[in-house]
Amino acid sequence: MYRSNEEKLTDKLIGEAVIALLKSKSPISIDRLIKQLQFMAVSAENLTRKSALEQIINEMRHDQADKRARVSYEVRDVDNVRHFFNTEGPSDDQKKH
Repeated sequence: MYRSNEEKLTDKLIGEAVIALLKSKSPISIDRLIKQLQFMAVSAENLTRKSALEQIINEMRHDQADKRARVSYEVRDVDNVRHFFNTEGPSDDQKKH
């Protein structure tokens, strides 16, 4: 498969961060991964590496915020009817004016 140098560097840096978390026996989570990437960015001496780390962190934060915004809930009423809600409210065809 053809991958750009930027994509290869991104994969390498994320891999390094995950390995560092595994070696420290830390739980693996997006928050911990972002913190490890931040640590790597602060200590990076190479400008290309530092820039790539900052871009990865920004993308992960953006993706994480998008996922949190799409949280949905299922509620069953007394008749066992399921109602679905999310942070954006009901779908347009269900909205009452």
